[in-house]
Amino acid sequence: MSLVDILSACFGSGGGGGSARTAPYLGVQAAAQMPLDEFVQRSLESAPSALEQEGEFSEILARHMQDGASAAHLAQVVQNSLARLASNDTDRATARWACRMLALAAQQQTQPHTQPGGYVPPKGPGMSYAAVAGSGGGNSEKQQQHHHPRGQQDSGVYIHSYFFPSEDSFSKLIQFLNSARTSLDICVFNITDNDVARAISNAKGRGVTVRIITDDEQLSCKGSDIERLQQDYGIPFKTDNDPAKFMHSKFAVVDRRAVWAGSYNWTVAARRSNNESVICTNDPGTAAAFGAEFDRLWAQF
Repeated sequence: MSLVDILSACFGSGGGGGSARTAPYLGVQAAAQMPLDEFVQRSLESAPSALEQEGEFSEILARHMQDGASAAHLAQVVQNSLARLASNDTDRATARWACRMLALAAQQQTQPHTQPGGYVPPKGPGMSYAAVAGSGGGNSEKQQQHHHPRGQQDSGVYIHSYFFPSEDSFSKLIQFLNSARTSLDICVFNITDNDVARAISNAKGRGVTVRIITDDEQLSCKGSDIERLQQDYGIPFKTDNDPAKFMHSKFAVVDRRAVWAGSYNWTVAARRSNNESVICTNDPGTAAAFGAEFDRLWAQF
């Protein structure tokens, strides 16, 4: 019996038994913007449309795996999703798509990890992981480099670097904010980008605990969204309350497990005009350090 047969048996046998679950449609454009867990869950719930667009959906999954997702984590998400689904023909399509995702994930992790522009993380002792930004590839690919610390290629730990101005890099910030499930701690000089503010308020709407630290003088700047986020959505914020100094840190911590940090102010000018650079990582030590720094500043202010 094949793996597809085994999974199909878990959902029931035959084509006519039980009432069919209606599967919502999921388009490629929406799927491409989702973090891995949401993509897996939604594509399984929408398995018929995923199979109809198998080539595009496979490319989306391949990108997630190249970004450092682990096959073990993927399998767990798939298992949890399948456990929620009932038995009928739609679910047999779900099982088939689940198997194909797992197979693709395993294939990706056994192949050399080549990055956009031809960058391959070095494996020799003493070799640098600082890839030259923009080496090779087209302009859209120059904005991002993805690296895995030595010895952690298969651990699920990643380090991503992004450069601005770039809408591709900006989309990664939005995906980072959208990935928050339990907590979102933001420490930035200012927020004037309404798309960022919308992602923050959406996180609050999902039940995520959101906290913001910012510079006191920036609250009165034209276009600042921080006081509005408190007034309209109840999102608390604190400032340094010291006009002689700047609260100039720029980082965010999602679920105490991933960090976005760099020169990038969360403003329209930074998004569209400024030369900025950012690192995003789920390295446990780095996430813990930035989480502790946020807690220190929150207590201090």
